[in-house]
Amino acid sequence: MRKQLIAGLMVGAAVVALPTTAFAASPAHSKPKPPVVTFVLRGALSSYTAASSSGNGTVTITVASSNFEGKMLKGQSLTFSVGPKTRVVLHDRKPVANGDKGIVKVRAQKDATATALQLDTPFQVIDQGAARK
Repeated sequence: MRKQLIAGLMVGAAVVALPTTAFAASPAHSKPKPPVVTFVLRGALSSYTAASSSGNGTVTITVASSNFEGKMLKGQSLTFSVGPKTRVVLHDRKPVANGDKGIVKVRAQKDATATALQLDTPFQVIDQGAARK
């Protein structure tokens, strides 16, 4: 009887110890990635070259305002690669001229820096014509 009591206590101790060891081995939680958002950059366009069959084009925007990270981006000149899938909307079907007002839309992580933002290809470039004086 004493052997049964000792065996029962050992099994009971093992059952009690099992959940604590299972919880102790759980992996640490990692910080989730920030969401991907659409940056809408407004400002003056310059140095526009269209994408062609031989390669990507480029567009530079001097940022006047932005929907995300506005203070960080304001006044900076950002150059983006314009790919064949980038939708370019021309003002009155005229080519983009240096100094034209415009909008560049690009998707990136919400906390992206200016350098990281330029690595992404914009999905839309909108020329709004010459700036009013």
